[in-house]
Amino acid sequence: MNKNIVIVAAHPDDELLGAGGTLAKLINHGYRVVTVIMANGRPEEDHHMREFAIKANQRLGIQEVVFLGRNNLELESYPLHLLAKNIEDLFVKYEPGTVFTHHYGDLNRDHQITFQAVITAARPLPGKDPAELVCFEIVSSTEWTQSTDDKAFKPNYYVEISGTINDKIEALRHYHVEMRPFPHPRSYEGLTYLARVRGMTVGLEYAEAFEVVRKVWK
Repeated sequence: MNKNIVIVAAHPDDELLGAGGTLAKLINHGYRVVTVIMANGRPEEDHHMREFAIKANQRLGIQEVVFLGRNNLELESYPLHLLAKNIEDLFVKYEPGTVFTHHYGDLNRDHQITFQAVITAARPLPGKDPAELVCFEIVSSTEWTQSTDDKAFKPNYYVEISGTINDKIEALRHYHVEMRPFPHPRSYEGLTYLARVRGMTVGLEYAEAFEVVRKVWK
């Protein structure tokens, strides 16, 4: 089984907001995780955001964080084929068996572009091992989009994170400048409540939910 995982996030903190508990669990089970961050942080925070990202990922056990350095909230200004080529080159390097990325219906435009670049880069070509493609949800983006069939997040894959929810929250403390006070969804309490709701949905204490776009059993 291919134990290489690549998570492609639009911005610093998205990788942990969407899949922090799952990434910690994967690492605990011997998987290698590489984080790819497409764009810089907010301009007023960007001077220290890479340092925060490295520390946050290291808290989960992720040693490799790749920064593509695009402008925040301007991913649509770059040619999509160039963004896809950047990601495709990384897929060739790291050979992921599973790729995690944003949901295609997110409110945030950078998230949408990231998904489009990833699904293009991960296209299943003959002679190439196809990667499983999984979308995560991001509080204050995924749930704020239109509630239509083509936009709504439709979870069909749940990961129990009862043993790693604390790792996720503690890692996110390195991103403290991005967190907000409750009842904002992007708060420590909000993330914990969401994990409880996702867990209750499938009879667990805490879980993260995902939408599987493609899964191939060879």
